[in-house]
Amino acid sequence: MAWKKNLADASYRGVKFDVQSVNRAGSRAIAVNEYPYAAGAELDDLSLKARRFRVKAIVWGDNYEVELKRLIDALEIPGVGELVHPVHGVVKVMPESWEDDHEADLVDGAVVNINFIEHSAREAVFGANSASAKADAVSARAADARAAADDALVRRVQQAQGGPLVRLAVLKDSFNQAKGGLQRLLNTTGLRAVQSDLDPVLNPRAYVADLGAVVDRALQGLPFGGRNLAFDKSSGAQVATGSGLADFNTSAKLLDPQTVTVKPSVVAPEASMQADAATVQAHAQVHAVSAMAECAVIILIGELDLMLLDRADIEALVNRVRAAIQVAINSARAALDAEGRGQVSAALGALAFAVQEAGLAVINQRPPLVSKASPVSGPLRLLAHQLYGDAARATEISRLNGRGRRLFVERGEVLNVYSV
Repeated sequence: MAWKKNLADASYRGVKFDVQSVNRAGSRAIAVNEYPYAAGAELDDLSLKARRFRVKAIVWGDNYEVELKRLIDALEIPGVGELVHPVHGVVKVMPESWEDDHEADLVDGAVVNINFIEHSAREAVFGANSASAKADAVSARAADARAAADDALVRRVQQAQGGPLVRLAVLKDSFNQAKGGLQRLLNTTGLRAVQSDLDPVLNPRAYVADLGAVVDRALQGLPFGGRNLAFDKSSGAQVATGSGLADFNTSAKLLDPQTVTVKPSVVAPEASMQADAATVQAHAQVHAVSAMAECAVIILIGELDLMLLDRADIEALVNRVRAAIQVAINSARAALDAEGRGQVSAALGALAFAVQEAGLAVINQRPPLVSKASPVSGPLRLLAHQLYGDAARATEISRLNGRGRRLFVERGEVLNVYSV
């Protein structure tokens, strides 16, 4: 379809004008690295530059002076405005320059040549769409999943309270098994959680509060390589910068929902006892994977500053959490009542998506990883100084290339490095 059939009425900040011609230009920011006595150059792609729009506007008619003033006044307003481009539609822009020409051939009118620059909001570290905000979303979705699982468990216990004593005894033992499974994580920290220790059958809300206290206290005692701002040093654990992923892997093993199992403590359990145990197990698994997701958040938040992990590490961390969440979803669908399975599954699905988005946001905040030939022969600190002007980034280069103790690099050796 011809463009003339789809043209929009041109305007800027609501001030309409006719158009004689329009132009859109784009370019790419390229860093050209040239070296003495070496032919050619190495090029680093630094992303696209802001697009530019050149508009030749026409203001004409008996009242053109008023319309011209309105357009110029709109252009002089500071900040970003909305341009309705006749071809490309609505664009956020800022006028860079403009000039109005009066020509002999256009008696009652003027030509206004305007240069616009497109505005693209950059994602700030603490902005609404930043990695930090998306990590906060993970914690919120984890809380939603726990609350939905808590409600489902309480409903189940309330239905069982009028049952035979043997069923209640088995249910109480199931609670102890579930809490013991999550207690293992807390035991690694040397901390203790304050709990009510009320009868869980008579006070199911007290039980879910105790289970939450166990998980929350455990998260306070895990240093994650110095990244955990809630780390309680009274646990006696040592902070080793760079050990965050190892700490995560250790906690993830203890929080794996497949290791959180609950079995009825009778030889031939009735169907109601098996259903009770399955509900308690599903509830504990939801708390476990929610805690695992929050452990992952601590690692991802730390990556905003430390940048110790490469893309493959972050992807593996996110995939591990998402796989664990799927196990918990399957368990909830099989064990909980209709209301609970729907609410918990939806909350866990949102949690998995939030973890994925947080990991992607962290990856996107990093400079591109490129392969580059070393311009020098010498230690990695010399190479880091040549590439970045910062010898301390030698550790980063070593980690990205898995060099271990190999600290010397030959000229021309191809290495993975960040582009900036």
